[in-house]
Amino acid sequence: MILFQDVRLISFNPPGVSEPLDLAAGETILEIGKNLAAKYPKAESAGSGGYLSPGLVCSHTHLYSALARGIQVAIEPSKDFAQILDHLWWRLDRAIDLPILEASALALGAEALFCGVTSLVDHHAGPSAIDGSLSVLRQAYECLGIRGLLCYETTDRNGPSGAKAGVAENLRFAREVDSLRASGGKPLVEAAIGGHAGFTVGQETLEALADAVKATGRGIHIHVAEDKYDAVDSRHRYGLDLVDRLDRLGALTDKGIIGHGLWLTPSEIETMNARDAFLAHNARSNMNNAVGYNAALPSHRNVVLGTDGMGADMLEEFKFAVFRHREAQGPWWPGDFLACLDRGNRLLERYFAKDMAQGGAFGVLEPGNPVDLVHWDYDPPTPLEGSNLAGHLAFGVSSRVVKSVAVAGKMRIKDRSPLFDLEEIQAQARVQARRLWNNMEGR
Repeated sequence: MILFQDVRLISFNPPGVSEPLDLAAGETILEIGKNLAAKYPKAESAGSGGYLSPGLVCSHTHLYSALARGIQVAIEPSKDFAQILDHLWWRLDRAIDLPILEASALALGAEALFCGVTSLVDHHAGPSAIDGSLSVLRQAYECLGIRGLLCYETTDRNGPSGAKAGVAENLRFAREVDSLRASGGKPLVEAAIGGHAGFTVGQETLEALADAVKATGRGIHIHVAEDKYDAVDSRHRYGLDLVDRLDRLGALTDKGIIGHGLWLTPSEIETMNARDAFLAHNARSNMNNAVGYNAALPSHRNVVLGTDGMGADMLEEFKFAVFRHREAQGPWWPGDFLACLDRGNRLLERYFAKDMAQGGAFGVLEPGNPVDLVHWDYDPPTPLEGSNLAGHLAFGVSSRVVKSVAVAGKMRIKDRSPLFDLEEIQAQARVQARRLWNNMEGR
């Protein structure tokens, strides 16, 4: 049991900041009120003062990219997005083995916790080590004590056997999670069904992914129209937009996650909204890859925010989303993007509903709800209230003021100190990064 004392509680939706209160928690939030220490004398003191908020959700990332930071590999210059994939990322994912994968996940997962991110939605690729890869990732999540969703991004680009292995890994892992829950466990990690992108997934493989969605009750997690080429390719080869192909196969559901979606048509957006699917917006990655700007964000019902593997700092991602939208003269303000940041919790609810009390909600600091919390050591130079919370997040608060983090009721960072072996994680990451870079040569 943990106890936060004299903290101001932050609500993201609707935006709000409370008077100083205490919060007592076990597996769920037990009570919020005044002077709770006397009522819970055995509770671990988790911190006092400052602000307490729900944990942040990264709704689309690639943990395998963690060891690409500062990469020392000869990368041929790229003139477009397709060449960036071919020259860098597809070489990198072919070079991943299970020790490299584990080190990547631990390194970026640890970084996420220090940024106040309590849930990571990963989209994994590693065609040289597919079988069991999602279990390696789950073990890394469990080691760190971080929540999330996992899938393998199935693709045809490595041949039919690779595509079948990708589908099989998604199915195997979903069964693993089902088995854990059937035995009475409450998993920190859930399963989605992953596909890489429309232009690398043929019709037979897409049908297999649709069958996996139906068989497991999970959602599809796939890149769609990240670059204009992806949209054009689907129309050229199949005479249909990719969202329409997914929908006709029954693969687009309210658990579906569409990554990027810069070049979706208005009719595709309408279909996504009708199916209540999520669009994962990744502002920094889109800028870095020069694929364009998603001016249609306000047309989507369920926009969530991700990093696409560019670190794990969701406050930084939130700021970039705000500023890039303002540069594009879009109509949204910081409060609209705060709603996107919060909406990652709705995504979690659709996957973890079986583990929650009826009526429970992620991202809401009320009794009975999950204990994914961030304690912020923020001393604002101006008044901080619900009406200007989004402005403080856009122009003031940063991950450097994260003091403590709890996930599923357990402290993971306390007073800026990790409750896991960060030194060993970083040391192993450096070793495996060298191995990864060496493996990439000649691929």
